Amino acid sequence: MQGAVPRATDRIQALLRAVLLALLVIGGPIVTAYAGHAVYASTARAARAQAMAWHRVPALILRVGPVATLWQRPDTTGPATLAVRWTTPQGASRTGEIAGRADAAPGSLAAVWIDTAGQLTAPPLSRIDVWDRVIEAVAVTGAAVIVLLSAISWAASVVLDRHRLTRWEAEWLAVEPHWTKRR
Repeated sequence: MQGAVPRATDRIQALLRAVLLALLVIGGPIVTAYAGHAVYASTARAARAQAMAWHRVPALILRVGPVATLWQRPDTTGPATLAVRWTTPQGASRTGEIAGRADAAPGSLAAVWIDTAGQLTAPPLSRIDVWDRVIEAVAVTGAAVIVLLSAISWAASVVLDRHRLTRWEAEWLAVEPHWTKRR
């Protein structure tokens, strides 16, 4: 008995899966490395610009407002909103709110970050922030490559299965009358 000859659709599917696997194994690391490098370059550039433009200045705590959280009621040990006043590099006095601790005392000083216009801002991106963003970009890119290649494989399987089913149905319609003796 001889082995069955694979159908053309089976050969196409096997070749496509081999190509997709090669793309995953070879192209996946290249794409994720490129994405990681691009995110590192842009984020490091942003961090340097922020570090050069933003300044840390002292601010007077005017008022402390505890924040209620789901896991604890407002008290003196949890997070709080601090109303603060600071002076811009141009000499203007400004007020705003920052996150802080409920045990902060009104009248004491806290450090705040301000931009070139004297507005409150977050601290500049740190090296850890930069690397966190790189890791996120690499993980998302890797997952996207896997999802994309899996979707291509699935779509090709659906198309090839439909083609095989159509051919089988046509062949069965030709053979069935002879086999079942129906005319």
